[in-house]
Parts: sequence; structure tokens; C-alpha cells
Amino acid sequence: MNPSLSVSVHWNDQCKSNSEIQSELVLVNCELILKHLSPSFLQLLELEILLVDDFVMQKINLERRGLNKPTDVLSFPLYSESPPIPFQILGEVVISMETCSKQAIEIGHSIVDEFYRLLVHGILHLYGYDHETNEEDAIQMRKKEDECLELVFER
Repeated sequence: MNPSLSVSVHWNDQCKSNSEIQSELVLVNCELILKHLSPSFLQLLELEILLVDDFVMQKINLERRGLNKPTDVLSFPLYSESPPIPFQILGEVVISMETCSKQAIEIGHSIVDEFYRLLVHGILHLYGYDHETNEEDAIQMRKKEDECLELVFER
């Protein structure tokens, strides 16, 4: 069974006007990603996405992680499989659109490509995937990232 989804996208005023990211498409793609990743017991799932500039990201990173610098993506999970509660708030993904733009240029792909890479990465952290624990977990997370990005970009 696929869960009912509630996805909210919130834009920081400084990055909304110059962004190539379309909120409606983000919602459609989140639905694809979440339905692919969600365990079968879920009936309702909520996710918040915050798109901010580096100034706001640096403040959040300092408050939540003690690091006084911007970063590309942060995830704040609320999700738990134990006990298997059918109505869940997955959590919050915060993406710095400034850093996203810089990284897209450095890597040599579009802002849209980089945005979805960061979004998928953040969502996977909400589900408990962690690339920093060991090499095996990093490989597993990368595989899931690739699966999700395939769903997004094959449409």
C-alpha cells in the first residue's frame, strides 16, 4: 500500500525569485521518491522542505550542529519504524540554494540536477541512511540515491 503524502516546500525570500526549481515539480518528484522508499505499513507521511540562502543555512547549522558555516543540505528526522506507527512525520530537509548553485557549477551539471541530488540525499538521511558510519553504509546509501534519482529523471 502506498501512503498518503503531505509535502510542504517553503522558500526563504532571498532565494525564491532567482531559482530554477519549480515547487509543483518538487512535490511530484517527492511523491515518487517517498513512495519508492516507504515501508508498507505507512498510511500517511509528512515531509517539510526548506529552501534557504547561505546566511540562513549557516544560522541553522550553528544552532543545530555547532558548526558556524553554511552547508549544502541538512536533515532533521522525526521518523521511526519502531514501533511501526502508520501516521508519521518524516522530518525536515533544509537545502541551501546558494550552495546548491555553487556546487552545480563546480561539478558541471545543472542546478536542477544538483538540487534533486541534495533532496534525495537529505530524504535518505531522514530514513536513517548514513554515509559517514562505514564504507558499506556509504555504498548502500549511494545505491539508494541512484535509484531515487533514476525515478526523478526518467520522467
